[in-house]
Amino acid sequence: MIITITMNPAVDKTITINEFQIDQVNRISDFRLDAAGKGINVSKVVKELGGRTKTVAFLGGATGDYIRDQLGDNKIGLVEVRTAGDTRTNIKVVDPVSKTYTDINASGAPVTEEQMELFEKKLFNFVTSQSIVVFTGSVPPGVDKSVYKDLIHRAQAIGATAVLDADGDLLKFGVQAGPKVIKPNIHELEGFCGHPLRTDQEVIEVAKSLLQNGTEMVVVSLGGDGALFVREEDVIKAHGQKVEVKGTVGAGDAMLAAICYGLHKALPFEEMIRLAIGTSAAKVTMEGTQPPNLDKIYRLTKQVKLENI
Repeated sequence: MIITITMNPAVDKTITINEFQIDQVNRISDFRLDAAGKGINVSKVVKELGGRTKTVAFLGGATGDYIRDQLGDNKIGLVEVRTAGDTRTNIKVVDPVSKTYTDINASGAPVTEEQMELFEKKLFNFVTSQSIVVFTGSVPPGVDKSVYKDLIHRAQAIGATAVLDADGDLLKFGVQAGPKVIKPNIHELEGFCGHPLRTDQEVIEVAKSLLQNGTEMVVVSLGGDGALFVREEDVIKAHGQKVEVKGTVGAGDAMLAAICYGLHKALPFEEMIRLAIGTSAAKVTMEGTQPPNLDKIYRLTKQVKLENI
C-alpha cells in the first residue's frame, strides 16, 4: 500500500478571474473546492492509477469535516487525528487570459505534542515492510522541522520504502535519513544548495550529492521543461509536453504519485519515467486538484520523449 503523510491538509478554493488585476475590484467567473494538501493530492492520483492508498492527516473544524467527507466520497482511505483549530483554506487564483496561477496559502492550525504522538502511533499501526510511505508537504505550527527525518528512520527500520518531497528545513533534515527517493523541484533544490542552478549539469551535480545514506534516486522536476531522473548508474531527462494548462497546483504531486505507483508495481525504470511525466502533464489540464483520468494519462505517456545524459 502507498501511505501518504498529510500533516498540513487544506481545502483548496480555486478561483477563476479573467484579467486579474492587483488593487482593483475583480469578478469571479468560476470557482471550485477540493480536498488538498500534497499527501492527499498524491493519494488521489494513486487511486486514479489503480493503486491502493491511504493518507494520515491532521483535521479540524468544518474544513476538516469537508476533507474527510470528500475523501470518503472518493473512496480514499483516511486515518485522521483531530486538531482544535480548523484545517486551513488555501486560495488559488487562475487567470486564463494572462495565463497566471497565484497561490495564497495559510499556515495551518497548530498541533500539540500529544496530537503529534497520536499521529505517529496511528501511522505506525499499519506501516509494514511492504509499504511505500510518502513524506511530503509542509507541516503545521508546533511540529519540529526534523519530523520527516525521524519518521523516515522509523519507517525504514521496519523495512518500508520512504519517499521524500519537501522544501526548506524539512528537505535539509529529511535527506539525512536517506529515503529511497527524493523529489525536489528545481526551486527547492536551489534552496537546498543555496545558489541558482542554470544548467542541467549543475542540477545533476547537486542531485548526485543527495545519493547517499541509502537514497537510490533523485527526481528533479523542471516545470514545463520536464524532469531529471538521477541515479548513480544513469541520468535520464524526460522532456516536457505541450498541453493546455488549466492549473499548475498538484502537477508535482501527480508526478510523485506515478513514481510511487511505479515503484509499487516494479515497473521498468523508463516505463516509470514515462508514466510520471505523462501523469504530471495530464494533471495540469485539470482544474483545481482533481486527478486526471486514465485515458488522458496513458495518451500523454505514449508521447514522452527521453534523453540519456
